[in-house]
Amino acid sequence: MNKDLDVVLVSNRGPVSFVEIQGSFQTQRGAGGLAGALDWAARELGDRAEWIAAATSDADKSALEQGATKDLPKELGYPVHLIEIDPGTYNEYYDMVSNRMLWFANHCLWNELGLESFGQRELAAFEKSYDPVNRKFAEVAAERIGKDALVLFQDYHLATAPRHLRAARPDQTILHFTHSSFCGPQGLGRLPRPIPRRIIEGMLGADLIGFHVAPWVEGFMQCCEEIGAVVDRSAGVVEFEGRRSWVRAYPIPVDADELRATAASDQAKMWSQRFGDETTGPLVVRADRTEPSKNIVRGFRAYGMVLDRRPDLAGRARFVACLYPSRQSMEEYQTYSAEVRETAAQVNSRHHGAIDLFMENDFPRTMGALMVYDVLLVNSIMDGMNLVSKEGAAVNETAGVLVLSRSAGSFSELGDDSVAIDDPLSVESTAAALEKALDMPMGQRFDCAARLKDTVGATKPQEWINTQLEDLAAIRDHGEPSTDPADVA
Repeated sequence: MNKDLDVVLVSNRGPVSFVEIQGSFQTQRGAGGLAGALDWAARELGDRAEWIAAATSDADKSALEQGATKDLPKELGYPVHLIEIDPGTYNEYYDMVSNRMLWFANHCLWNELGLESFGQRELAAFEKSYDPVNRKFAEVAAERIGKDALVLFQDYHLATAPRHLRAARPDQTILHFTHSSFCGPQGLGRLPRPIPRRIIEGMLGADLIGFHVAPWVEGFMQCCEEIGAVVDRSAGVVEFEGRRSWVRAYPIPVDADELRATAASDQAKMWSQRFGDETTGPLVVRADRTEPSKNIVRGFRAYGMVLDRRPDLAGRARFVACLYPSRQSMEEYQTYSAEVRETAAQVNSRHHGAIDLFMENDFPRTMGALMVYDVLLVNSIMDGMNLVSKEGAAVNETAGVLVLSRSAGSFSELGDDSVAIDDPLSVESTAAALEKALDMPMGQRFDCAARLKDTVGATKPQEWINTQLEDLAAIRDHGEPSTDPADVA
């Protein structure tokens, strides 16, 4: 990476959050592969990087008010600028629009959740909260950056921010990256007008628009055509209002070495030993947020169906589900969590102890389960990538089989060495895939697991962010990215 670059990272959540303990502030690292990948780039750049994020908790706001953020460059190696947002405005921007409307749209969850459409209340939330918050992020970025800086907006929370920054800084070099799926007009088109157009116009304010895999690029291209933009798929470029936006797929990897180090911890080993000792037959594992797009309920039903028709597995096979709460302030998520518990109980009423359900976030426990699964079930309705499928392949020590939905972004990389779920909405299709995985001969298991491990270990998060930065620098200097669409898709 060229350390002469000035880079500004802009996201809803920052690289750390604050915790207040007896009047003093401590930091906790941001969760997930995104924070780790971007944090690596910022650390490499040092004082040439800055991270702009919202103060998302009361502790964050107190730390901001009391000046604790001034110590972050010593801790992280780069500055972090937190933006304080009115709580009511933030809740509408974050919960109502970002995590309800846009998340559901990007994953085409309308029918799954029984939502017909949104109305004036949600449109007002977009106009009065979501877009103004995006404008605020853009304004803060404009105040704090030089004209040659590369600005990287992250995810659907900030979809309209690139257009606002473009208006203030016409010559700025801007990226927008979407970390969820992007299923296209059939999802976005269900939102109240003019929200679909405003979202696409906002993203087209960026010079470079990134997604994890080619299907999400195609969903975006279709939305661009819906608003009259000129799309050249072979070149990966969209022309709109006299400007060009380049569109690329950058599949995010996991840090396999770091994951294996975590899996080697005493806590993770304790859990792996426990799961192995308590299981007399094959062990099926899943690790997810309690999120409707993860399709947990159908996965449990499919497993119950397998046990119902396979006496040789009933009483021997075990399903360990490592789940953790997600967005519990939202009614749809509360309802879904209850349905997850109820479905597990229904299966256990027929097959005692068949599903061991954990619903608290415990990463060592999850690592322990991933180390010893015979089958890892990933039956997502739609996933931007799905890092669990890669994490499992990286740390598993028992030649476990990956059962993977074709609708998960990771299928493009891992599908050849997995058992495919052709239709994740079909319980029977999922049950058939589980049976195939459970019956796979050991020699085939070893071969597939070895190839999966090689695939997920071949690239690191540093390479993922480096490629984006190199493409952005090339756009700034030469007008187009270095990569060809086929190079990164």
